[in-house]
Amino acid sequence: MVVALRDVRVRGEIHTIIDYAADMLQSPEFVNNKIHTGWLDSRIAANVKAERPPWHLSVIGAAAVRAHEASACKAAEYLGYLSKGQLPPPDISLVYFQDDLVIDDIKYHVKVIRRGPFTFNVSVNNTAVDVVARKLGDGGFLLQVDGESHVLHTEEEAMGTRLVMDTLSCIIAKEADPSRLVALSPGKLVRQLIKDGEHVEQGQVFAEVEVMKMMMPLLCPAAGVIHFQVTEGAALSAGELIARMDLDDPSKVKRAEQFNGELPPLGPPQVYSDRVDHRFTQALNAAKMIMAGYNYPVDDILEELVSCLDHPALPLLQWHQEFSFVESRMPPGLAAKLEAVTAEHEQALGGSTADRSNTEFPGRQLIGIIKGAVEAAPENEQAMLQQQLEPLARVAKAHSRGPEEYARSIVQEVLSMFAGVEEKFQSSSGLTTEQEMIDALRKSYPNDHQAVLDLVISHQGLNHKMELVKRILSTLVLPNPVPYRALLRRFAALSSKATAEVALRAQQLLEVSLLADLRAVVARALSGLDMFAEADGKLSPTVSANVGSIFSPQPSGDQAGAAAAAGTLTGMLGGSTVVPRKATVREGVFSGLNSLMAPRSVSPHRHSSTGGAITPAVEHKIETLVAAPAAVEEALASLIVDNQDKYLALQYRALVTYVKRIYYPFLLCEPQVNQHGSMLAASWMFDDPRTAETSAKRQNVGAFLVLTSLKELSKGLQVVAAAISSLASQAGVHPSGSILHVAVCNGSDALAVSDGAAKLLATGGPLLGCEAEESFSSVELITSSGPRSPTATPKQITQVVAAAVKDASSLLKAMKVGTVSVLAAAALMPVRNGFVWDMEEQAYKFEPYLRQVEAPVARLLELDKLASQQAVYTPSRNRQWHMYHCTERKDQRSPALRRTFLRGLVRQLGSPAFLAAMYSMAADKVASAAVDELESALINCLEELTRPAPDHQGVTGRSDWVHIFHSVLPQLSLQGVDEGRVAGALRSACAALVAKHNTLFRTAGVAVWEMRFRVPGGAWRLLVSCPTGHEAGEEHVEVYKEVLADDGVTIIYSLPSESGVTPAAPTALSGKPVLQPYQSLEALQQKRLAARRHNTTYCYDFPSVFENALRGAWAARAAAGEPQSIPPPGRLVEAHELVLTGAEQRFESTNLKLTRVQRGPGLNDVGMVAWHMTLKTPECQQGRQVIAIANDITHQSGAFGPREDALFRAAGELALEERLPLVYLAANSGARVGMATEVRECLQLAWVSEDDPSKGLKYMYLSEDNYNCLSSSVKAELQVTSSGERHWVVTDVIGQEDGLGVENLSGSAAIGTLFCRAWREGFTITLVSGRTVGIGAYLARLGRRCVQRTDQPIILTGYNALNKVLGRQVYTSQMQLGGPRVMGENGVSHYVVNDDLEGVKVILRWLSYCPPQLGAEPPLLPTNDPVDRPVGYAPAAHEKLDPRAAITGREGGEAGLESGLFDKNSFTEAQAGWARTVVTGRARLGGIPVGVIAVETQTVVRVVPADPGMLDSSEQSIPQAGQVGMGVNLQHCSLHDSCVRAVAKASLSLLPCGIHALLVQQHAGSMCHNCQRWFLHVR
Repeated sequence: MVVALRDVRVRGEIHTIIDYAADMLQSPEFVNNKIHTGWLDSRIAANVKAERPPWHLSVIGAAAVRAHEASACKAAEYLGYLSKGQLPPPDISLVYFQDDLVIDDIKYHVKVIRRGPFTFNVSVNNTAVDVVARKLGDGGFLLQVDGESHVLHTEEEAMGTRLVMDTLSCIIAKEADPSRLVALSPGKLVRQLIKDGEHVEQGQVFAEVEVMKMMMPLLCPAAGVIHFQVTEGAALSAGELIARMDLDDPSKVKRAEQFNGELPPLGPPQVYSDRVDHRFTQALNAAKMIMAGYNYPVDDILEELVSCLDHPALPLLQWHQEFSFVESRMPPGLAAKLEAVTAEHEQALGGSTADRSNTEFPGRQLIGIIKGAVEAAPENEQAMLQQQLEPLARVAKAHSRGPEEYARSIVQEVLSMFAGVEEKFQSSSGLTTEQEMIDALRKSYPNDHQAVLDLVISHQGLNHKMELVKRILSTLVLPNPVPYRALLRRFAALSSKATAEVALRAQQLLEVSLLADLRAVVARALSGLDMFAEADGKLSPTVSANVGSIFSPQPSGDQAGAAAAAGTLTGMLGGSTVVPRKATVREGVFSGLNSLMAPRSVSPHRHSSTGGAITPAVEHKIETLVAAPAAVEEALASLIVDNQDKYLALQYRALVTYVKRIYYPFLLCEPQVNQHGSMLAASWMFDDPRTAETSAKRQNVGAFLVLTSLKELSKGLQVVAAAISSLASQAGVHPSGSILHVAVCNGSDALAVSDGAAKLLATGGPLLGCEAEESFSSVELITSSGPRSPTATPKQITQVVAAAVKDASSLLKAMKVGTVSVLAAAALMPVRNGFVWDMEEQAYKFEPYLRQVEAPVARLLELDKLASQQAVYTPSRNRQWHMYHCTERKDQRSPALRRTFLRGLVRQLGSPAFLAAMYSMAADKVASAAVDELESALINCLEELTRPAPDHQGVTGRSDWVHIFHSVLPQLSLQGVDEGRVAGALRSACAALVAKHNTLFRTAGVAVWEMRFRVPGGAWRLLVSCPTGHEAGEEHVEVYKEVLADDGVTIIYSLPSESGVTPAAPTALSGKPVLQPYQSLEALQQKRLAARRHNTTYCYDFPSVFENALRGAWAARAAAGEPQSIPPPGRLVEAHELVLTGAEQRFESTNLKLTRVQRGPGLNDVGMVAWHMTLKTPECQQGRQVIAIANDITHQSGAFGPREDALFRAAGELALEERLPLVYLAANSGARVGMATEVRECLQLAWVSEDDPSKGLKYMYLSEDNYNCLSSSVKAELQVTSSGERHWVVTDVIGQEDGLGVENLSGSAAIGTLFCRAWREGFTITLVSGRTVGIGAYLARLGRRCVQRTDQPIILTGYNALNKVLGRQVYTSQMQLGGPRVMGENGVSHYVVNDDLEGVKVILRWLSYCPPQLGAEPPLLPTNDPVDRPVGYAPAAHEKLDPRAAITGREGGEAGLESGLFDKNSFTEAQAGWARTVVTGRARLGGIPVGVIAVETQTVVRVVPADPGMLDSSEQSIPQAGQVGMGVNLQHCSLHDSCVRAVAKASLSLLPCGIHALLVQQHAGSMCHNCQRWFLHVR
């Protein structure tokens, strides 16, 4: 009977007694037949309960079921949002859950983490267990825990939730705590009806809340003393604690006891096999689940995955797994063949451990057998057999290329999942917030919202995914990153801040792989075939062909250097000496190295004492490496420091090439290299790069010392001292200030130092000032941050080298060494440290800028000028350019402005145009060609500055201010020429280059571009100033010569004689030292950058924007071959600033006066600027006048105050008075409402409870002294505290400054009224350059035309304020409220543009249709499109009329272009996204401006977006039928009727057949001021 009862399953609203009856039947009394009539009553009285499930299973099962149901509910909610077209709230978590479970009066606080769709991790008090929960068809759940299965059902009851596990049940009780008063729904606490700490009765109303604009009372559930936890006016969320109660009778409330124990030890939910292939499958699935957004322990999963991939038996076990399924269905004999092959492999695996590691799975052989069996089968059975054998073929193919390739494919599969998801959540196409990106995904997957949900779940686990990705990159990719370049490029392109760390790591790995390839190229070029045939027999390939498994431990420094030197032996012995083109050409790493081939002419061999003969081919390759643009310095340095005991020729050639490259072109003699035991010593003469072209040039001595250990430094210095002294005496120069290079080869004792240096290290004190240096290159960063770091980190190497240099300071000082540079081997690339002799301190000091470059290069890059900046170094992608970043702040409150100094050397000038100019001996042509050849270098720099990549701090974003410096090394023949002519050529060529790439300059934030050209006797310098990003004229180019000052030492800027065109600031640098350190940014530039931080243009830069737009308009007209395309001479824009003068300067005044002033930009003291502009446009070459008004976003965020309102009103009235167009450039924060600064700084706060400020504010007050000083600025009441303190409680704030209160709203109303009047009586157009709020939004709407940028909103209030009002997070960005996707589709914005320049172009184009003054004749613009031409467009048979094609024409037909009704390229459409069944705009007909109204004849779909504030609203797509005809409106002002009729009749007579025309004339009314309007109806 008990068994039968256990099998009974009855579920319903009424609970059955099956479990109680079964327990009763098994009781000892019943079994022993000791029951009686009172036995059942005794059980009831004793509260005997039925058997319950084990407490831990109840807790785990309830937690898993609730998490499963919660995730399903949230997923359904999320999909509901997507299906309705709404943006889901960003705080919906689909992976993490927590809950409190009360079972048998014990409360368990559980946390649940989803490990997969059906797998959960349940934790209680830091003990966790994995469980699998799958929902059954009957509504129950199949629970797998600790290797056992249980069936769970849940039933809701009055006391809680009944959990039925198998046949046992328990109650998950509802926790009722009347001492906690919580909010049941979102709302706002309006007022507290009971004072804090007072007694309240049961059922008494203690507070009122506002929920959805309804007042609701809150009732107290029990009597007691109330203690409020939130203040009046606070926003409440559902479940938030409002107050606590001290109950009168706590005994009436039974609280559950908190569980503080732990879960018992439990195993996995399922019993898993310990076989390698099964463990690998589980680990791989777990890694994929992590990439899908779920949570697994990263370290354990990665360790298990690597362990399985490194196991040699993995392929065989996977094969056996698949073989067991298909063995019985194989043709006779095939199974035996396959088993014979695998048996042989299995026997090999059974051998010794050493043999097993080298045993490769016979995948290719198995594939051949399978392929042969399929081909040998009858033709009608081949397809079936192939399908049967497909699992075996898949395993064999996966392992056919070895374990490394299989492991690589697994890693790429996992990493591709990460890239595939996160690439969809990067800011692009105007999408800035995550919610907007999700909405874009919703539109991309209109019929598969589940795919969007899966992407969101994966993205929510970004932090966990990044941990796994970083570990994979450091553990599996770092040893051999070359095969992963495609993925690394995808990772490096991730631009969001959340993925910045992974992007940085990928960029570093990409650099490592590219530098390894470059090192191999350099090693191949320097080795040559002769290196294998030297007489001493010591020369052999530089590297070994063996490449270890990517899962093996990272090789040591010498092994890593050898592995990266030249690739495999086969690659080094290739027959061709031409460097092959790599897939990495896009990075420019091999720039200039594709010509490494032997020259035709043969020169005699040159020998050295150590390297043997240098053949002509190798000599040519050395010279190519010296002058190549590719950054080969690090590759050469790594070849020098590699332990080259057996390969001296390669080390010698690398040393010679390195010296010749870093001293190019100032080397006076070949380096003299000699071997002294295990050391190499070299010496040479060179010219000081700074004075080489001057009369004060100074020759100097350089030396190079190669050591095997730092402890030999003193001995090596004695050898070098003799070489320097000998060379200096031969040349007759003093060796003072010589440069010494030291290279320490890698080895076990490379960093061993002398006893003196060891004592210095032991002290731990400062060593030459290098202890604070933290700037390392990207390669050093990644090699020192991964889990497989070398024994010595770059910082440790620096400390050891500093100790060695300090210990040898006396010897170095005696040798007159001015600079010491030490190269030491590291894991991937050598670490460089530089030390400079300090005359003041008489000691060597660490120089941070010599960490990345050698001293001669640092002098050419003029890094001394960065001495005043605390710059952080970042190399470019191809390492040709050196970028130094620093930050500046105007004050503590101001945002940090990021400055970047990009510097680089141009080693080659050899374009055909330059060579032709050199042959012509024309100096001006040579100068112009030299500037033109810098274009490729300039573009490379600009692309480097604009590419989305993080810096070494893991911060994305571009610089605010950039200075580019190019030092051109080839000498130009410009001696004995007309300096004015050369300066003019340089200025003209540079201005043309800047104008060509003006957009890139502006995007990259380049403010200065500086160039230095070496010429005999000195150097020329060009400085292009682009502070606004819109400069492109010769007046912005300054040309200087370098000359010696009167002291004969200092080099200064000097203007060339007869310079021709006078630059804008000819004396800005004239007479100043060339090496003067860079100063902090001036106030004007800081304002520009502050405006740029707001993503807008500084107000004073808008005249330059108009100038740039007009240049583009004239250039476009010339390119199109239009008549009158030559712009007038001089400036195209003349802007005169207007300021208020006179006593009356309030917006209420009717006597506001404006005066033109000539003052510099940025001198305004009001947040509004106005100009009277004269624009020399193509239609008004003499100039047309407009009034322009702009907000100054840097002045109190561009807010509107009384003074701003007064200036705006005065400028608007001036425009109406002179009948001129009014242009408003909007970037503001609405009306200014704030508190007086002097009062705010002195205010003090009195809290309701000093011990608990969360209980709210009592009042704000001023002290006695502050009130005496501010009595005129405030109204206050005296209050004396219990302690006798006198508090002046502030009731009103007046302030000393006007314009802080409601008067600003009055001013806003005044200018709003003015704009309404201007709409009726004039012409207004608004450009939304920055965010425009409040009254700014009203003005944008009240204007005749509104041009909005894609990244700027038009809003009345912020989204945070709206969310607080709604009580939930509805809106996530300002763009969601007033972005172009809102305003462009509701008719507020007429045009949507990408930036301010494009917006100004739209303004100018629209003004071209308007008369210069209201009521005047419209401007006629001659065109090369004849008015009597036939209209080429005609709809084909069964083709609907395309109104836009009829207006503008279209591509197609036999002629290539079917012309439209109007002049070519003259149509400008307005409000394209609104009322799409009508096409409106402006065009020209015979040069006459006309208005165009056409109807859309095809069906269009109107999309009505869902209202985020209404949860029930959905996105609607409403088809709208096309209209019946097309109308063309010809508008003109004060023209002769006969002329208009002639034009109209001419166009009518040329309409295509089948289209009837009707010409109707009517008066336009008073709005057009006596003009006439012509309507042309085409049906």
